[in-house]
Amino acid sequence: MIVRKTVWVFLAVLIMMIFSACERAPVTTPTPIPTAPLPTRDAATLAPSIKTSDCIDSFYFTEWEDFEDGSLLKPGETFVKEWEIVNNGSCNWNANYKLRFISGDQMSAPDVVALPQTAVGKRGIISVTFIAPDVPGSYRSSWKAFNGYNQSFGNTLFAEIVVEGEVPTVESGDAGYVIP
Repeated sequence: MIVRKTVWVFLAVLIMMIFSACERAPVTTPTPIPTAPLPTRDAATLAPSIKTSDCIDSFYFTEWEDFEDGSLLKPGETFVKEWEIVNNGSCNWNANYKLRFISGDQMSAPDVVALPQTAVGKRGIISVTFIAPDVPGSYRSSWKAFNGYNQSFGNTLFAEIVVEGEVPTVESGDAGYVIP
């Protein structure tokens, strides 16, 4: 019986020595392939700051506009779109308040336009200069107001035009086409 236990102990020690002498193959982790980031608008990518004031930013658009949406323009024609707004929040707007392009066709307008410095309860006029695209068709540009903490507020403002001319059409059997 003692011999049998000795043999078992000897075999157990031998097996442990064999396994401890074996090296494990290192685990390899594949290196990720870097990809280029997708282009985005500043308005969509700037992180809002934690707001430290207790006031509320808000405005409403009055019915007054100097340039009607859907106006017919010539290719390359410059136009100015103005919106009359009322600051109905509880914050006075200072130089840190901006109007930013957020989507659609920018129509050669700047990315950011300063909002008029407007006191609570007062009216202001927001003005953006555009250039009609060279390709005939319908175009829409969308804009949003942002406070100094990069938080959007108020309604989205739009400029919509139609550029005159013959719009390219898709012929049956064409392999490609132009989207204005």
